[in-house]
Amino acid sequence: MQNEQFLTMMINATRPIVISLVISFFIFASGLQAQQKRLERKATRNLQGWTNPVNGVAHMGNIALDSLAVMPADRLINLYYNKNLTYWPWRPAIEKKFKESLKSEFRGRLKSYQLQVYSNGSEVNNLIPNRYRAKDRVHQQRLSASADRKKLLRRQGQLNYTKGLSDNYIALWHSHGWYYESKLDRWEWQRARLYGSVEDVSPMMYVLPYLVPMLENAGATTFLPRERSFQQQEVIVDNDVSTQGSRFELEPGLSTSSVVGFAARDTLFPGDNPFKLGSALNVSGANGKVAHYLPYIPAKGMYEVYVSYQQSSSNTKQAEYKINHTGGSTSFFVNQSMGGGTWIYLGSFDFNKGLHPDSGSVELSCKEGTVSIDAIRFGGGMGNVARRPGIEVAPNQWSLKSGQTNKPKGEKVNPDNFRWKTSQRPRYMEAARYWLQYAGMPDTLIFNLNDDKNDYNDDYQSRGEWVGYLMGKPNGPTGYRNVPGLNIPIDLAFAFHTDAGVTPDDSIIGTLGIFSTAREDGIFPNGQSKLASRDLCDVVQTQIVEDIRALFNPDWTRRAMWDKQYSEAWRPNVPTMLLELYSHQNLADMQYGLDPRFRFHVSRAIYKGMLRFLAFQEGREFVVQPLPVDHMAILKQNDGYKLSWQPVKDPLEKSALPTQYKVYKRIGNNGFDNGTLVSGTSYKINNPVVGQHLSFKVTAVNQGGESMPGEILSMGIAAENAPTVLVVNAFDRVSAPAFVDKKGFAGVAWWNDQGVADQYEYGHTGNQYDFDRKSPWLDDDSPGWGGSYADMEGKAIPGNSFDNVITHGQSILQAGYSYVSVSDEVFESEGYEAKNFKAVDIILGEEKATPGFMDKNQYDFKIYTQGLMDRLKELAENATPVFISGAYIGSEMQLLKDTIVQQFAAELLHFKWRSNHAVNRGEVEPTDKVSPYFKSNFTFNTQYHPHIYAAEAPDAIEPADKNALTAFRYSQNGTSAGVIYNGNNKTVVLGFPFETILRQEDRDKLMKEILEFFKYGATRHAAALREDN
Repeated sequence: MQNEQFLTMMINATRPIVISLVISFFIFASGLQAQQKRLERKATRNLQGWTNPVNGVAHMGNIALDSLAVMPADRLINLYYNKNLTYWPWRPAIEKKFKESLKSEFRGRLKSYQLQVYSNGSEVNNLIPNRYRAKDRVHQQRLSASADRKKLLRRQGQLNYTKGLSDNYIALWHSHGWYYESKLDRWEWQRARLYGSVEDVSPMMYVLPYLVPMLENAGATTFLPRERSFQQQEVIVDNDVSTQGSRFELEPGLSTSSVVGFAARDTLFPGDNPFKLGSALNVSGANGKVAHYLPYIPAKGMYEVYVSYQQSSSNTKQAEYKINHTGGSTSFFVNQSMGGGTWIYLGSFDFNKGLHPDSGSVELSCKEGTVSIDAIRFGGGMGNVARRPGIEVAPNQWSLKSGQTNKPKGEKVNPDNFRWKTSQRPRYMEAARYWLQYAGMPDTLIFNLNDDKNDYNDDYQSRGEWVGYLMGKPNGPTGYRNVPGLNIPIDLAFAFHTDAGVTPDDSIIGTLGIFSTAREDGIFPNGQSKLASRDLCDVVQTQIVEDIRALFNPDWTRRAMWDKQYSEAWRPNVPTMLLELYSHQNLADMQYGLDPRFRFHVSRAIYKGMLRFLAFQEGREFVVQPLPVDHMAILKQNDGYKLSWQPVKDPLEKSALPTQYKVYKRIGNNGFDNGTLVSGTSYKINNPVVGQHLSFKVTAVNQGGESMPGEILSMGIAAENAPTVLVVNAFDRVSAPAFVDKKGFAGVAWWNDQGVADQYEYGHTGNQYDFDRKSPWLDDDSPGWGGSYADMEGKAIPGNSFDNVITHGQSILQAGYSYVSVSDEVFESEGYEAKNFKAVDIILGEEKATPGFMDKNQYDFKIYTQGLMDRLKELAENATPVFISGAYIGSEMQLLKDTIVQQFAAELLHFKWRSNHAVNRGEVEPTDKVSPYFKSNFTFNTQYHPHIYAAEAPDAIEPADKNALTAFRYSQNGTSAGVIYNGNNKTVVLGFPFETILRQEDRDKLMKEILEFFKYGATRHAAALREDN
């Protein structure tokens, strides 16, 4: 009791003190709060005159300070900016500059405070990619988790690029695609046709010809949710049913068991999964070949080869698929414990028409474990997925809103009122949704997420979910994270798009990057921070913009990096970037976007960005694969023939130097072999067979990978002592079409110059018809300015094959002459001697001086270089006959107003220019003056042809002196098509490319007549002149 009384007394005695302390605390806190408020008001006033010191990023929107907080006790100021501040490519130096500029605005005690800058909930320091951080400041959670790097497939003899992308897996895709619009009951593009192209396929001309080969040449395994094969024919060989004429042969004596597998169907309907419509066979205990696939190839050409099997953990890790093709045999070893129940791409190979077991088949072998046997596919084919409206037609949703869970309500319809419709297009043109069905993906998990109500929404949503299914547990599709999937450890995903928008002054709109850190607290299912996606986006966008500025346009616009919930950015469970390279609606952007050179270097920049990102993620060094070689030549030596070349130094990449080379050989019209690795810059051609054409291409190799191939040179020996013709490959040009922009009339001037594709162009829809800048967009069917036709969709438009020597060589050999070939770089180099050849054939094709990107007064692909003119002078002095053909052989000198070249052409080649666009039909006939010798009529190509490029603007050229003759005239209008001269330096000059003559027999006849003129033409020419006088 006494203790309780004492305690009560003490409480009563101290109560006033406690109350006083509490009151004092609140007074003190209020004072601090008031001080804080005063300092915050002062800080706000201090910053009113601040201007942002950081620039170089366009279309970011206004950078605004939302609020600030001053903490006097910590001597700290926190600044909170709007989301636009995150759009910058932050670097340590930029952060320092930005904060110093802010700090310089503060006065008094605030000047000594530390600053922290926030935007969108993140301190800006966190926005600096790991790659640009000091080693001790790297964010470990952004790095890729150590994964089981199981190898899905390996090509026999493939080099291991330790500083490239070997063992990396990349999922990527290009834009949208041809899709079924249920509201209109038709198939259509998802974007408008503009400037001769459409976004649904224009990024494809970066991804398939360039980016994918570059990644694979660096060792990566790539996956695409759209068809990658341009081959419209398709052959399937299967244990169930094969394409007509094809055969599947199972080795006798094997014990097999049957499981669910692939079966081909002419048409796939909703709910059909072709990989569950048939059967696959399992063979255990095999020790050697188990099956032989023999396709009946409908037409000679290149066919992509895909294999399929049913995966199981007990399957062999080394199933060998030996592909026999016209270039030899190529073996792949496939790990059948992953990647099953779909198409696995192996490569592209040349096959002859018909059934050819030795040069047109696939042999499947297994030495241990269980091997799964299912279908093999050759070529891409035509779309076979049939669509019609479901019971409800839902409206399209914007991709950015796809993060919402609600599904829009649609309109009820009766499906029975509509016919089933397939796309009627090559499969490569179709949207991902349809390829994913054909590839065996589970519909409700991947590509039918809207219950057959809207294919547009399905399509953009399916691409990201497909990435999750490739990976499987724990990174599976949305809502199904633990689905086993295909067990493929994807490292990154990449969506390639172009944007919309027009600038009033027609300046460049430029490059935008998009990523997403939203959902799941910014963490991927494997624990990796989604800021890794920002790192990827920044590194790749930086590489693209830096390379474009260095090579094409120093003012190329770098746009923002958006952290937004676009479907393709947030759905994949790996670091992902969505690229908007440029505006397909802006003419200035499209002048770059349609050019093959720009496509090559942008694709190389993307590959390099991915390489840099993944190398840092994995803590290793990297080396950039080399550029293609040049200065190729086939030289005759005392002991035979030698192929030589030179490496090309990359001015942007010090590491891109070759250490080895690979020489690929082709015999006749077959495909190329698997290549021979050499250490130097030459290759001895051993024992060429008389009457046989040999062709070669060379790639450069280093620890980072293998370059893209350069040009192709050929040779052939007619007989042991046959005279030899030198063929000079001087057709190097690839180019965008011509453009016009005058007084509101602007667009692609296709009538002037259609450009030159690199190999083939697959993204051209048709020529532009609306050139009025003021013409408004009303609908994708009425797009206004830039609107283009659709007549060329699905057609492969030939360009520069870089394989034109063989066309000339075939006719030369047929005429009884041997031939070798060199590049124009070698021919034009000082010291090269061509005087010992019986004749020189110079291929100019559609070579033409083309204004450079960085300096319009400097020209690429100029015909009449000083080196060329010097060699031609030497040949004239040595009386070596010269045959030259090309579409711009006369018009270039007029274009450049080059009087020196005009005089040179008149004096050395004995012709003068009369007209470009001489004809739009290519019928040619010899003149009577030369009829004793030139007797053949023929036709060259001026329009679309599936295999021969069009010379749409041939030159009319005329004799420059009385000793030259018009040998050929264009039948359409009688203008002069070719000039011959007989003297000490005989010449034949044609105003169209020889290789565009349509029929082989006509090329053979004309070449023989030219070579006979060089040999016997003196007396016949003199007789013709006497008759004329």
